[in-house]
Amino acid sequence: MRLSASARDGTVDLRVCDAGEGFPAEFLDHAFERFTRADEARGRGGAGLGLAIVDAIARAHGGRAWAANSPEGAQVAIALPVTAPERSV
Repeated sequence: MRLSASARDGTVDLRVCDAGEGFPAEFLDHAFERFTRADEARGRGGAGLGLAIVDAIARAHGGRAWAANSPEGAQVAIALPVTAPERSV
């Protein structure tokens, strides 16, 4: 597991990468939907909410989340703005 952070163009990117086989290609389009699990994960515990929660937190802070495969394995990242979004009260 590798964690990294970088800042550029007014955003901070946070990434989590593993050294596994990566995500199945058909999973990537639905990875952040609630109750979605990759077929390989169905035999293990969990409800398929983890990435949906990551996405909701990123959006609540004016950012975004994404998942991808890299030569090293699976990668999940969020980009957050350096400044907080304006909120009306």
